[in-house]
Amino acid sequence: MSYIVAGRLDELPSDIQHHLGTFRHKVFVQRLHWEIPGVSADATSEWDQFDRGSTVHLVSLSADKVCGCARLMPTTGPYLLRDVFPELARQGGPPASAATIWEMSRFAGSGLPEHRTGSTSGMSLFPYAMALARSFGATQLIGVVSRSVARLYRSFGLDLHDIGIGTAPGRATIVACSINLELAMFEKLQCDPVTLLNSITRVGQLPPEPDLPGHSHPAAAGAMEC
Repeated sequence: MSYIVAGRLDELPSDIQHHLGTFRHKVFVQRLHWEIPGVSADATSEWDQFDRGSTVHLVSLSADKVCGCARLMPTTGPYLLRDVFPELARQGGPPASAATIWEMSRFAGSGLPEHRTGSTSGMSLFPYAMALARSFGATQLIGVVSRSVARLYRSFGLDLHDIGIGTAPGRATIVACSINLELAMFEKLQCDPVTLLNSITRVGQLPPEPDLPGHSHPAAAGAMEC
């Protein structure tokens, strides 16, 4: 059985923590060959300085194995774009620092069902991350991706807005971009944020759901499924 869990790292069950770290290492270190400070050559898990505090992890599991993940961080605290790629962050003006802007990083998926096509796609977890961030009061997601991943996001149907373009040591050209989390974006993806949110099992103390205009409460009925 497949299911999706969200929680802070130290509040996730220990087995999910272990499998998440191993999954991230396989994707970002072994497959993509990222050089991540603090990850030793003999490590089998991948974590960095942002995996703490107010960071929220979204984990997709199938048969108790991790098959997708995403990391959400509020821009009111430390986050990757501002603290690791400051030149990139400043290209669009002052770096974001607002409760309504969250950063998504460490996104990866493998073999998840794609409801629109009936096939499998690693992108299928993305709308869940959008819905979860929106439940925290976010109206915008920002992040850093390679050009090829940006093309993948756009082909999935996401409306990306470029913030800045640069390079990272040992990597291809990277792009800082943003996605607005208005209802129209979910409608374009044929998803309902309330239905998506109700499909996520919350663990521990997550940020409260604000009563903001245009933000549906999870108790409301959704017209579309995803």
